[in-house]
Amino acid sequence: MKISVRRRLLLAGQSCFLLLLCIGLIATSSGSSSALAASRVSVVDSVTQDLIPLLQMDILPSPGTVQEFAKSTLNKLAAEAPFTAWKDAGIEYYPLGPGTHSWLVNVMKGEQRIGYMIISATDQGGYMLSEYGAGTYGLPYSLLELRQFLVQEGLIPSSFTGKLKLTALYAPLLPVWKIAIDDKTIFINASVPQVLPWTLSKAEEVLKGQQTETDVITNLTTDLSPLSAYQSGGTDDPYKDIMWLTSPKLLAVGGDNIAALIRPKESIAYQAAGRNDIVGAPFMITGYQNWLPASNKTKAINNMNTVYAASGPEGRRYLPLTALQAIGTLHKLPDKNIYN
Repeated sequence: MKISVRRRLLLAGQSCFLLLLCIGLIATSSGSSSALAASRVSVVDSVTQDLIPLLQMDILPSPGTVQEFAKSTLNKLAAEAPFTAWKDAGIEYYPLGPGTHSWLVNVMKGEQRIGYMIISATDQGGYMLSEYGAGTYGLPYSLLELRQFLVQEGLIPSSFTGKLKLTALYAPLLPVWKIAIDDKTIFINASVPQVLPWTLSKAEEVLKGQQTETDVITNLTTDLSPLSAYQSGGTDDPYKDIMWLTSPKLLAVGGDNIAALIRPKESIAYQAAGRNDIVGAPFMITGYQNWLPASNKTKAINNMNTVYAASGPEGRRYLPLTALQAIGTLHKLPDKNIYN
């Protein structure tokens, strides 16, 4: 009886051991397969990325006067939301064509871009703040977004081995990529990537345009400082409700009435009828930032005379409100119109 019991226990132990061994082998095999699959995916991704042409912008020296204006403007913005992360940030300068009339100023925290400014030359020989914005994504001149767009749209196959030349340009209120692919040239909106329906002659005409210098921050308006930016939380999608197209344009929108037009959860639409492509419209304006003399920062909003509108996806681009109205029109939904 004792031998029989001992034998049964031994056999049971062997069975358990074999069962556990099989389970272990299955688990190991499964894990190895997963690891192998992951390895294959990472290798394929790596090879695909390597075959896509290198896209880059070169940092080049900029005039000392541009650097002085950029640093002064950065320090002013860094004192107010949503730009407080700019304090003690680094700066990189990239020339923007045609010629060198504008500069992309990337605001950097280490290797990460946390914002940007575009500074343009004025007819008076000075410089103006054409636009600016904060964030780590969705900013103009993103090489990562451009790379993804080119492949997704089939403009450049992943196996492309031809010649490619990339040029960063700036038209009034519109960042632009010019890409020469072998013997073909295309222009792409460098803010929200999309191919622009431009011929070479159309591009030349648009790019030589001059942005209005009225009510903008310049290196001569050193007494102006920003307040904290306002974001309404309203929709940033101009196609979500297109009834704004039936609304008459808003007249003379400025620092004295913009707060009444963009209340919490509201926004206004911007378009340049018949020429939306030259400004990247239509898009929504979901907020604004007022600039005024430092001595008046605690006074009534009616004293403000320089306004930058928070435009486009998530209101990341701050564009001069006066310049926008010089080219296009602003609209509210019909049932919320209070200005005609």
